[in-house]
This record gives sequence, structure tokens and C-alpha cells, in this order.
Amino acid sequence: MIRRHRAGAVSWALSVLAAIAFATGAVLTYAEHTVFRSDAFADRAAATLDAQPVRDAAARRLTNVVVGVRPDLVALRPIVELGARSVVGTAQFRSLVRRGALEAHRSAFDAHARGVTLQIRDAGLLVADVVERLRPGAADRLPTRAITRVARVKGGIHGFMLRIAEWADGAREARAIAFAAALLLALGALAVTDSRRASVLRLGLALAGVGAIVALASALAPAEIAGSVGAADRDAVHAALAVWLDPVTAWAVAGSVVGIVVALAAAAVVRPIPVMALLSRAGSAVAAPPRNQSERVLRLGAAIGVGAAMVLWPRSVLGVVVVALGALLVLAAVAELLALAAGPAASAPRVRGRRLPRAVPVAAVALVVTLGVGAAAILADGDPTPVARVGRCNGHAALCDRRVDQVAFLATHNAMAAADEPGWLFAAQEVGIAEQLDDGVRALMIDTQYGVRTARGVATQVTAENTKRAKLVAEVGERFVATAERLGRRIGRNPSGERQVFLCHTLCEVGATRAVDALRAVHRFLVRHPEEVVVLSVQDETSAADTATAIRASGLVDEVYLGDARRPWPTLRELIDRDERVIVLAENHAGGAPWIHHQPAVVQETPFLFRSVEALEAPTSCEPNRGGTAGSLLLVNHWVDTPPAPRVTIARRVNAYDFLEPRVSHCREQRGMLPNLIAVDFFRAGDAARVVDELNRVP
Repeated sequence: MIRRHRAGAVSWALSVLAAIAFATGAVLTYAEHTVFRSDAFADRAAATLDAQPVRDAAARRLTNVVVGVRPDLVALRPIVELGARSVVGTAQFRSLVRRGALEAHRSAFDAHARGVTLQIRDAGLLVADVVERLRPGAADRLPTRAITRVARVKGGIHGFMLRIAEWADGAREARAIAFAAALLLALGALAVTDSRRASVLRLGLALAGVGAIVALASALAPAEIAGSVGAADRDAVHAALAVWLDPVTAWAVAGSVVGIVVALAAAAVVRPIPVMALLSRAGSAVAAPPRNQSERVLRLGAAIGVGAAMVLWPRSVLGVVVVALGALLVLAAVAELLALAAGPAASAPRVRGRRLPRAVPVAAVALVVTLGVGAAAILADGDPTPVARVGRCNGHAALCDRRVDQVAFLATHNAMAAADEPGWLFAAQEVGIAEQLDDGVRALMIDTQYGVRTARGVATQVTAENTKRAKLVAEVGERFVATAERLGRRIGRNPSGERQVFLCHTLCEVGATRAVDALRAVHRFLVRHPEEVVVLSVQDETSAADTATAIRASGLVDEVYLGDARRPWPTLRELIDRDERVIVLAENHAGGAPWIHHQPAVVQETPFLFRSVEALEAPTSCEPNRGGTAGSLLLVNHWVDTPPAPRVTIARRVNAYDFLEPRVSHCREQRGMLPNLIAVDFFRAGDAARVVDELNRVP
């Protein structure tokens, strides 16, 4: 007897340990899919904005930051707050939160980081857009680059949880060990006693108990943690944590229900379930005519309710039905297996009196399990509300799952040289970079130069290369150089001032835009349009370090592509997911930053110097040029050089569909790859956008 009691105690201990090991493996698996993976973590962080308390807290903090940076804006606080409340529910703000979550995730699992800060940049730009609509002119006073700190984890209970997360991240493989240990411990619990049925009963009860404890802990944790923060943010913290912990609670409850089913099966309460017979009986009961008026009314009410649910929530109803049927089948199979594994039940004394039909307890347990698992599936939905990135990519859903080398981009040659930009004497485009992007241009070809700004214009900072007049004349023509020299004499020799990086076409005297300002326009466009991918091609007459500095100062560094610029390229969806939506290419100098890629190693080109329309349509116009034939992208240079300036009339002719489409098709056939960058002058003249859409096979 003592030996039997000891065996029972050991079996109980092994059962509890098996349940704990199984729960540990399940929690680690959930954490792997929702916390340790940066994309999943960022998705759930963005999904917290579905909760009104989170949006309210975000709007309040955003308003405080904007007014705090510029105290003089206190009179505009109501308008700023209204703008902030309008912004926090937008797809653009979700994208910024997602970006901040990705950065915080990298810090969270950095062993050298002392804390984690979730902060949002550029939200002030979105607020400014709303304020400008409410009160024109007021937006110019708002700090668009202010940083909003959402949360910081450093010490206390939050720091303790951070250390747990760091440990768990280093022990990702522990979940496999936990599941293996659970299996071995469960087998041990079965082996130490003579009664397999009693051991299965213990395992079921242990699983039910551990599941209940996990469910209780995960249900209470949001309130416990929220209680440690200020009252203003308490509801927001509770709602945000619930996004991660509610699924744990739901599935822990489901696990506890499964444990109860196992225990009931072992106790011989649950018998093998005749699934088909039960379904047949249910169908017959539904098809049978109502026996009285009350039953008729109940059936009509049920039919109206079910029908309304199917109309209003078709996907949810379908999900519940599928999960319920699956749960019923699993329950039937598990009951049968447990009956086989547990062996015959001990004989029980017969009790006189009316006995319940055998199907009653079976149907009751089946109903409880089916509803429990179905509800858990709804509550534990692992896919948070999609953020803007999952919609259209570069304007079309069809492009989302295509790799970069499978997509065509409309490109503007000398994108900075715009007719509507001050100081540009020889324009190559109708409008500036911001409007080009608004009109669908997705690749910008720009030139960087050193210059010094003076009261009379920008003077090119001379170097050994750009002092060779003959070389300049060969590149841009005598009239272009002569005009620049005349303006240079007006500015004066060796002007004093700080050397800066400008966007200039060879010589800044005939047109210059500060590089930081132009790149900031690209950055702001991407903040406002979180589903767009842009290629930036830089003809850099500046050092790689200075080019990288300008990109960082503009804020565009937040969106640069950090991967390898070669096949296999990521899809547009993947770039948008990671918020790495600017591919930076440099013609001359790479290495200023790991995200500046050497263009000749990435891009094959056609020739770019065509002095006549006839030369552009010649069969040789698609032959290999810079980049040879090794690059994974193809740039089709499509313009006619007419120094000192491009001509709109010629652009209109060569950009026409009947001219551009045959040349692009010829280049595609000759080079054996999709033309990815179609570069033109005066992109609005002609049909360049139409040709690009046809290459992409989109309407």
C-alpha cells in the first residue's frame, strides 16, 4: 500500500512537471512568433493603436512634445491637439509607430543596451499637415522633427521583464527542450504506476491546473503593470499589454479545458463519440417541423440571429464554424485514443433509478469544449489589424509581392533641375522633387557638388576635376560653361562661407539646391506615404562620407535599405514591412555608409549621351554601358542632350508612347531583362508613366 502511495505521489509530481514543461514550451513558442521576431513585434505594437486609450495617450504625448519644443505655441494647443488626435488613427502614424517598434526591438535584445526606449519621429510632420488645413500658415511654426517618447523600460518591474525577455531570446531553442521534457515526464508519469487510467487522470488535472494558473497570471499582469505607471497612462498601458497577453490568456484557458477533457476521459465520463451519428441527429432535429408555437418562435429568432451574424461578420462566423467542427473531430479522436490508452475502467456499482441517456454527458462535454476552443481561437487571433504597409505598393497591390528587379520605376534625369525651382537656369524637369514624387516618379537621379552660398548665388567649390574646362565643355556644352563662368565672376573668386553639399548639374552657378533640403523632401514624402519605395541614384562629386552625412541630416536615413543590393532582391512588401524604402546608389563613391551601394556594381545601363533623336532610336542605343552586364537592375537612359538645356519639344517627342515603348521593348529583348529604371527629361511630357505601368502590367 505504501509503495502504491509513493508511486502515486511520484506520478503526481511527474505530471505537474510535465504540465509546467509543456506550458513553458508553449509560452516560448508564442513569444518566438510575437515578441522575438521583429516584424511580428512591430505589427503588434502598431495594433495597440486599435485601442482608444492608446490613441488618446499617444495624441496627448504628441501634443505635449510639439508645444513643449515651441512654448510659444501654447495658444495653438487646442488646434495642435485636434491635429494630433486626427493623426494617431492614420496609416501614416501606424507606420511611424511600427518603425519605432523595430528600433526598440533591436535595443531590447542588445546585451549592451541599458534600457529600451520606444520613440516616434516625424509625427510632427503629420500634425503640421492637419494644422495647415485647419489654420493655414500655422504649420510653419510646428517642429516637424520633434521626437515623441512613448515608453522607456529601464528599472523596476519593467526592467525585470526586460531581463526576462533578454534571457528568453537567448534561449529560443529551449522550447524544443521543454516540449521534449514534457513528453518524457508524461511517459514517466504513466510508467511509475500500474494504473494507466489514474496516470492519465493526473496528467489531465495537472494540465488543467497549470493552464488555469497561466491564464490567471496573464489576465492579471496588464492591470498589475499598469498600476505602476501614472494615472494618465494607466488605461493605455493596460490596453497595450492586452494586445500581447490576451491571446496567452485565451489559449491557456483552452489548454485548461483540454486538460479537463483528458481527465474526464480517463475517469470514463467521456466515451468514444459517434461523431457522424451525433451530426445526423442534429440535422434531423433541425429539419423536423416545430412541435409547438413556442418552438417555432425560438427557431425563427435563432435563424434571424444567425443570419444577421453571417451578414455582418461573415469571416468570423465562418472561422467559428470551422474551428468548432475541427474541435469536435479532435475531441472524438482524443476520446477514442484515451479510451484505448487508459484501459478498462473499474467496475462501478449500478445505481437504481432513471439513467441519463449515454449521449447526454457526451454531448455536454463536446459542447463545452467546442465553445471553449472556438472562443479561444477568436480571442487569440494571431494576426493584428493590418497596418498601411499591407495595402498597395507603389500604388498597386499587384506589385507588393514582386522583387525589386521585377518592378519598373519611372525615373527623372537631373531631378533637382526643375523649372519651378528658384535659380535653375537650365531646367530638365517641369516641377521639383516633391511634386515629382506626388505625380508617381519613384526613382530620382541627382548630382551632388560642393558649393558655397553667397548673397549673389552659389559658387561651385573647385576641385582638381571640375577645374578642367575642356572636360566640362564636353559634358555640358560651351554655353552652359560660359554662363556659369559669367555668374561666377559676379559672385567673385574664392567666396567666403561654409562649404556645403548642393544638388547641382556640374556647376552650381547655374542652379543649386541644398542637398539636405531636397533629401528632406523625399523623407517627408515617405513619411506621408508609407507604402512607397524609391530609388535614389546619386552622381556624387562629393565624398561618400559627406553624401552619407547629408542623408542623415535630412532624416532620410530612417528609410534607407540596409540589405544587400543584389539578387535575390526583397519584394516591395518586404521593404515596406521593414521600412527600408529608399535604395541609395552612388555612381562614384560607395562606403560612406553600409547602405550606400556602388551603382556600377548594381545597375546595368544603356548609353546616356545622345545628341539627336535619331541616335536615341538607333539599334545601338541599348548596348551595355556603365555597369557592364553584371548588375541585377537595368537603367534605360532616355533623353536627348541639347546643351545648354534640354528641350520640352524634344522630350514630348521621345517620351511619346509610340517612341518610348518600342525602345524600351528593344532594350528588354537585347539585354534579356526587365528595364527597371526608365529615366527621362520633362517626365510630364509624353507617356512615360503609361509605358512604366505597362512594364509592370498594372492598369
